[in-house]
Amino acid sequence: MLQFIHNWSEVWSLLIPLAIILIYKPSGMRTGWLVAYVIIALCLNTVSTVMAQFYGQMPSWLKNNNILYNIHSMTRVFFFSFYIITVRPYKHISLLTGLLVAYIVFVIINFIFFEPILYLSPNLFAAESIVLLVMCMSYFFRSIDDESDTYWLKQPSFLVIGGICFYEVVTFFVFLFFNTINYSTEHKDRVFADALLMVYTVSYVILCVLLAIALYKNRKKIATTL
Repeated sequence: MLQFIHNWSEVWSLLIPLAIILIYKPSGMRTGWLVAYVIIALCLNTVSTVMAQFYGQMPSWLKNNNILYNIHSMTRVFFFSFYIITVRPYKHISLLTGLLVAYIVFVIINFIFFEPILYLSPNLFAAESIVLLVMCMSYFFRSIDDESDTYWLKQPSFLVIGGICFYEVVTFFVFLFFNTINYSTEHKDRVFADALLMVYTVSYVILCVLLAIALYKNRKKIATTL
């Protein structure tokens, strides 16, 4: 049972914020970025998990789900970046948009010259973490420097961006070494790879729970800036 829960964690964890979306129907442009992410991520994770769990029954052209993880990584960058950029005003918004443009250029160059898109790309995941961590830090620094009466620590956006920051800090190191360790024939490396997957699973569940709480708080406090 525990193995089943772990194997399908990338699917059921997203059902938590999805349930909040369906029951409380949070609205608004900023919330829309989160809603769109949850729906797209659930579709990607469901397909990739089915491919992994029924690997033996899949035709050869459906045995590789790495491309779905790469697409999911890009999905996180775009939807979370747009959310962070639009959630509040920034003094140097051009720097954040420029960072997003630089990420797009990097993705194109990486998959043309360095890594095939069917390969689980450590470069892509590292770039994701760098972009989103810079975005998160910009939000936190801007909130500290804010002179308005808004108490940002109590805003739903703080939960969302705190969850993103936590997830990216943890998974940066997970995906940086995962391919090297996962393809090793050493037993100790395989054990360590399984431990890394567990760390990834826990961090993703935490992110989804924080997304669900933020979406719920946004519904309960319509006037609150998410």
